[in-house]
Amino acid sequence: MDNIYNRHNRRKYSLKVHIVLVTKYRKQLLKGSIADDVKQKIYDICNSNGYEIIAMETDKDHIYFLISYDTTDRVLIL
Repeated sequence: MDNIYNRHNRRKYSLKVHIVLVTKYRKQLLKGSIADDVKQKIYDICNSNGYEIIAMETDKDHIYFLISYDTTDRVLIL
């Protein structure tokens, strides 16, 4: 991961959040096309809100991703 900072007006920042989504009871549902559909939906949501996905990986029972976001957003609304 690089230490490049984002700059906007008088702000200099590098905000990143690591999110892990787990299926209920760790049920192994994220296989094949379901995993691809979930990843595509997350990409669509991030692109529409202006977030940058740095890394995204899926396993059979969880998906995790690293997102870079702006200072005008809060972690709770991601």
